[in-house]
Amino acid sequence: MRLGSLLSWCWVLRLLVLKKSPASAAGTRRRETFSHHAVLDENGKYHLRWKLENTVITFEVEVETRGYVGLGLSPTGSMAQSDMVIGGVANGRPYLKDYNTLNFEGKLNEDHHQDYRLEYGMENKTHTIIAFSRYLNSCDNKDKIITDNTVRVIWAYHPKDVQHDHPQYHSSNRGRKSLHLLNPVVDTSIASDVLVFEIRHYNVTIPKKDTTYWCQIFKLPDLTKKHHVIRVEPIIQKGHEHLVHHILLYQCHSILNDSILSIGHECYHSNMPDDFFNCESIILAWAIGGKGFAYPSNVGLSLGTSTDPVYVMMEIHYDNVNSQEGYVDSSGLKLLYTPVLRKYDAGVIETGVWVSLYHMIPPNMPSYTSQGHCTMECLEEALSQEKASGIHVFAALLHSHLAGRVLRIRHFRNDVEQPLLAHDDEFDFNFQEFRYLKEERVLQPGDSLVTECQYNTTSRSNMTWGGLSTRDEMCLSYLLYYPKIDLSRCESLPEILPQLEFIGVREIIQPIKTWPFIIKSPKKYKDLSFTEAMNKFQWSRKKGREFNSLVHRIEMNVRCAKHNEEEWHVHGIPVSPPSLNPWEPKAEVEPVTCRTAWQYSDPLPVLFSLILHIVLATGI
Repeated sequence: MRLGSLLSWCWVLRLLVLKKSPASAAGTRRRETFSHHAVLDENGKYHLRWKLENTVITFEVEVETRGYVGLGLSPTGSMAQSDMVIGGVANGRPYLKDYNTLNFEGKLNEDHHQDYRLEYGMENKTHTIIAFSRYLNSCDNKDKIITDNTVRVIWAYHPKDVQHDHPQYHSSNRGRKSLHLLNPVVDTSIASDVLVFEIRHYNVTIPKKDTTYWCQIFKLPDLTKKHHVIRVEPIIQKGHEHLVHHILLYQCHSILNDSILSIGHECYHSNMPDDFFNCESIILAWAIGGKGFAYPSNVGLSLGTSTDPVYVMMEIHYDNVNSQEGYVDSSGLKLLYTPVLRKYDAGVIETGVWVSLYHMIPPNMPSYTSQGHCTMECLEEALSQEKASGIHVFAALLHSHLAGRVLRIRHFRNDVEQPLLAHDDEFDFNFQEFRYLKEERVLQPGDSLVTECQYNTTSRSNMTWGGLSTRDEMCLSYLLYYPKIDLSRCESLPEILPQLEFIGVREIIQPIKTWPFIIKSPKKYKDLSFTEAMNKFQWSRKKGREFNSLVHRIEMNVRCAKHNEEEWHVHGIPVSPPSLNPWEPKAEVEPVTCRTAWQYSDPLPVLFSLILHIVLATGI
């Protein structure tokens, strides 16, 4: 009697476990709704949808094929070392298997732990739809842990289903796309009666060189009352997705007039129009891989008042890697705006390392960290006079170039470190977009920010310099916030002389008449520019680490700029950087309780083993 009662309870327990187990199979059922969506291929044949519920992420792939479909998470964007899942619908029944390619040849291996749960599958005459879920951390070392870093998603499909437990080679039906899978869900719905204004370069001939910054000034709509921009979308000429690396929109000084319109020229060029220098304050930014950005429902970018810009300058960075000839581009931005005002005006602050040759990274370094400070002094002065109660940061864009690997924004309050404001431990140069914060962060007097960029220069034999080219480096972050205050840039730059003293420079030629300036002594550097001297120095990884430590301790120059070319009082004053401990990720990661094997497979054998143990132990 006692044994029969125990067995009855075990069957009830079995039903409850099967209901919740992430590994149990499922068949055809009604399609779910998803919070996120991305088209993975250029032809619109592979659609990925996903949503997050607690610690479980659910995917749905819809692909124009009646064969198998594959989806993977890769550390590099290639097949090697990837976490894969392959599924389809054969003879009316959906199937799904968990694979990995934990070898550098990219060979497909069936995973011993099947950690993906098949939710449903269906197909019609043209398309296959498969939905599946998994834990963010399956505690299987052959599965990639899904975090809020950039994820390189790889995809593939085939016209035929998997046969004999081994999928046929997908040929050219494959690709990769970087995504942020854990972005928070934000209401980005736009009313149908919004107004649209396009800012575009028309028929710009891209020079035959690797890097071009092209600028042109535009006049915004002539408005008789205040409006709010509520969404910004990139307009990228088809086929130029690889060419247009980023777009910045600068507010111009009100002294300009219409005579400057329609004049395009290379930015940062000796012959560029003087009026371009009147456009300093960034109000919008977009970078490669990003989609359109919608402001939160209570925030908009103000247009139409006496303090709002009349003229803006658009800067497009063209990354012509192979220096090809014949590119003619007409890309730009689309602004969606409305007279229906929102509660707050939005602003943007550029923080990080002031772009300059004084920012330098030694060669052959597997890890080198630059720090750009938005100092307590700068924020204190700006916030105390503009908004003592603080500003609310709601999104951030992290920006670096080809050597960047890990980027983060550290937040301090009265020298006490707070949780990271934003970070990306798997930064992808080809995928940079504004990301909403999970929770708004208030910046108030007494706060400071440090943008950290970790670089890898093991493939380089010369110094990497701060500069505009993608082969140069930057370490910047752009913060979207409200309400708007008069602060456009909050940055720092290490002083140059202590950096030169590190390699043995004793004297430079004064007065400085050339750029880069020239070394006077010692003899081995005489008449060399400081960039040539830095490259002549015999760098080793040990010397690189010592140099990195030095740069974090020497005085830095503060950039604390207002809009319209004005500056706060602390601008240009050398200050000593705060002494910072290396950032430790442990404080930022919540502990994960790993699940036992029965939660990844049919729990019945485990339950019966447990019952047998109880029976033998109690003598039932």
